[in-house]
Amino acid sequence: MEITKLLKQYKDLCREIKELENYIKKLENRNVSDIVAGSNNEFPYQIVNFKIEGLAHTDKLREVLIERKVKCEQLKIKIEEFISNIPDSRTRRIFQYRYIDGLTWLQIAMRMNKVHESYPRKIHDRYLENIK
Repeated sequence: MEITKLLKQYKDLCREIKELENYIKKLENRNVSDIVAGSNNEFPYQIVNFKIEGLAHTDKLREVLIERKVKCEQLKIKIEEFISNIPDSRTRRIFQYRYIDGLTWLQIAMRMNKVHESYPRKIHDRYLENIK
């Protein structure tokens, strides 16, 4: 996967992980109930309703969701490692601000005490060009 596409996924991966965690918790606490009709064992054979309760069978779905969560976490770690392995502090901070913190180019420039958004963008683009 191209690194820029991967980097852009960071925020969505974080959200997806949280959503999957919530969904997995809901599955674990999911009770089902139903009402069935039956009759007495002895005469008079009257129809009686019985309420049955239990846990929904969600083992396979839970496994799939956990697997998906693990894949998302692995991609997230891959992004974190990529940024951590950038040797230059200024460039590393720009990538951190852009992809991890989700800042705009103007916000990044202001954090770096620059006036124009082209400053961090140029550093960012040059770094990506040099690693290809």
